[in-house]
Amino acid sequence: MKLIVENTCPTQWRFEYESTDPELENLYELAKTNQWNVSTDINWDRPIQDDCDILARSENALGRSKFFTSLSKEVQHEVMANQAAFTLSQFLHGEQGALLCCGELVNSVPDVEGKLYAATQVMDEARHVEVFHKYLKKLDKSYPITGGLKNVLDAILEAETWQQKCVGMQIMVESIAMGSFKNMLVTAADPLLKDIVTLTARDEARHVAFGIISLQHEIPKMPEEERAALEDFALLGLNILVGRAGDARVPGRSVGFEQPLIDAGLDPKEVVAVLTEERQSNPPPKTEQQPLFQHYLIPNMQRVGLISDRIRPQYEEAGFMAPAA
Repeated sequence: MKLIVENTCPTQWRFEYESTDPELENLYELAKTNQWNVSTDINWDRPIQDDCDILARSENALGRSKFFTSLSKEVQHEVMANQAAFTLSQFLHGEQGALLCCGELVNSVPDVEGKLYAATQVMDEARHVEVFHKYLKKLDKSYPITGGLKNVLDAILEAETWQQKCVGMQIMVESIAMGSFKNMLVTAADPLLKDIVTLTARDEARHVAFGIISLQHEIPKMPEEERAALEDFALLGLNILVGRAGDARVPGRSVGFEQPLIDAGLDPKEVVAVLTEERQSNPPPKTEQQPLFQHYLIPNMQRVGLISDRIRPQYEEAGFMAPAA
């Protein structure tokens, strides 16, 4: 796995210190007010509850399946624990990627209010790395980063412009993170994890707002060629996120999700086949069928002007958006 990521994004000084963007200035004030401390604002003396799942199985497609209920209680518990550890491990790795990227945004964004806000997000991401690492130590189980997540974070870190980094991290990754944490507020069954997710989700909402505010002002001013390149970068990032092949940067869907099943003694291919058959005979609600990227990411990309008439047909062809009426 590649641990060194080269990038050529320019660092920009700024010697005009008066803010000219009230929205970013207000966001900076909010970020300062809402800082929290992992060590003192969470009660770590509480054990993880042994008598319940970490994530509620009622909110989990596998946990609700007939196949799952046919397993022994011990295997059920192990599968749920492994899935939770896998999911939270990806959060941990993603937060480190955000920490690295936001440090670069402090250097590269052109305006002082953007630099000041991005500095608060660096602290947010450091806190998120700390809190998920601490919780996973309590679980005593963790998983490596998946190939798809590593690839998209590397693409953002290698990006050559601050606009690309802002699109990749603040719009794409943070939109998915915000949706994931909102879902986890519902699914978290362990009270300690629920407290962690509640505090973390509050930060994520600010992170998405930073990207929207910054890019709503910036994208309309960009020359057509640079704007097209930014749109192409965003579509590539989405393809990497969903594991869609067809580009040299996209090696194919990660199979990391299989490991929690293997660790519980199950055959992932058998599990997928059984679940596929169940879903065909009993389709899930439409709300469950809608991926996070469609519910959170695509609307935010539209808000900042990343899906022009030029590139929209590619989104429609890939199934990311419904054809225009």
